[in-house]
Amino acid sequence: MNKLLNLRNIIIVVFGILSLQSCSVSTTNHYYADKKMSFATDIDMSQALEMMQSFMPDSLNQNADFMKMDKYPRTWQNLYDIQKAEGKAPTNQDSIKLMKKIFFKGNFDADKFKGFSVKSDPLTNEELSGVGAVMGKEASVMNNNAFDDWNGKALKIDMSKLQMSPADLEALLKGGETDGQTTKEDLDGILSMMDMDLKNKLVFDKKIKSVTGKHDWIKKVDNNTIEVNFSLKELMDKEHQFKDKDQLIVIETE
Repeated sequence: MNKLLNLRNIIIVVFGILSLQSCSVSTTNHYYADKKMSFATDIDMSQALEMMQSFMPDSLNQNADFMKMDKYPRTWQNLYDIQKAEGKAPTNQDSIKLMKKIFFKGNFDADKFKGFSVKSDPLTNEELSGVGAVMGKEASVMNNNAFDDWNGKALKIDMSKLQMSPADLEALLKGGETDGQTTKEDLDGILSMMDMDLKNKLVFDKKIKSVTGKHDWIKKVDNNTIEVNFSLKELMDKEHQFKDKDQLIVIETE
């Protein structure tokens, strides 16, 4: 492997592709009784890649950054080792410690690139608050902080944190930079080309005792599992008509 792109560049490439075609982002958060939480996210880009290759095979072949996808690690590597291989490893000991608990790899079907996966070891609340800094703002889709308010017994979900503004989406697509000039027409144009499903599974070590509040996106699957599923278009549409739309959902375990 000659060189690994850093996670920031990888996510920029991902969202450049997402802006053209569909994909699926699936995340499982695991909540432990000791107040820690871990996450695992899979980004399936196979349909988007197939569509792009069918329309622009020559352009893709000429795009060096895009075709370096076969250089991405096929086994889990922690973010510190990836940065170190690039000569960009941080010196801050807290950042190093956290980066060694977050892992990344590319996904392939034989030699065909399909997407990315990111996962973490169990993290404390303090460590979770630093995930955005080490992964980059545009990687927030991989670990939404709306699901981080966990005290070892109850999880509080502020549904308003799941919504995005036009500026947020602009920053996401531009790799964290925005000029704040995105209009509703611009946003509508972008969303008309995007079809992204976001699937979140919340798994608890202990059985769920109660769920306070109701929301169309929230569904209890079994005694230990909650699903929170929505599309990017639903997330961006502040005029979306909900049957149930409580802002605060509290999941309490035994």
